[in-house]
Amino acid sequence: MEADIITGRTFGKNEADTLFQEGTVFDKCIFRGGTFTTLLLHGIILLDCRFTGCDFSLSAFANTVMDGVTFSGCKMSGTSFGERNSSHRLSASFTECIFDDAVFLHITADSVFRQCRMHATVFESCILKGVLFDACDMQGSSFTDNDLRSADFLTSSGFTIDPETNRLNGARFSQASLPGLLAKYRIKIENP
Repeated sequence: MEADIITGRTFGKNEADTLFQEGTVFDKCIFRGGTFTTLLLHGIILLDCRFTGCDFSLSAFANTVMDGVTFSGCKMSGTSFGERNSSHRLSASFTECIFDDAVFLHITADSVFRQCRMHATVFESCILKGVLFDACDMQGSSFTDNDLRSADFLTSSGFTIDPETNRLNGARFSQASLPGLLAKYRIKIENP
């Protein structure tokens, strides 16, 4: 099967959902206001694309390549990125996106998350070296068996990270994030 290559197109609301077929390559495309809920986005290649105000809730990005992709104001609640027994590359920038209950599994990411809401988001078995979480509300989010070396959580809050099950060398945290790093020990951190 020969892959479809779509280059430089702009898609409005609901103009592209039927084009997300396995093997399709989107290069330098713009997507505005699309509703792509409950889709299985398997084997899609996204190169230098922009998504603005799109809804990917309850969708799954499986075996999908993202390189230089930007998402702004998108809803990704319940969305899964990656899958077990597979690796998934994610080079993307997310600004003011909602990732409540999203799952990142076996992802290798070179990404930036800015001002995103990530309530109860799960990161498991991911390589997130140098990833920036800038001013993200990560209430109830958890990290298990990840490589977080040099990741930056300095301005984000609400997450739980077990230092014994995640690689943290060079990762940056604020003092306010100490409870999330020590949660498993059930100790109280108080100001005198």
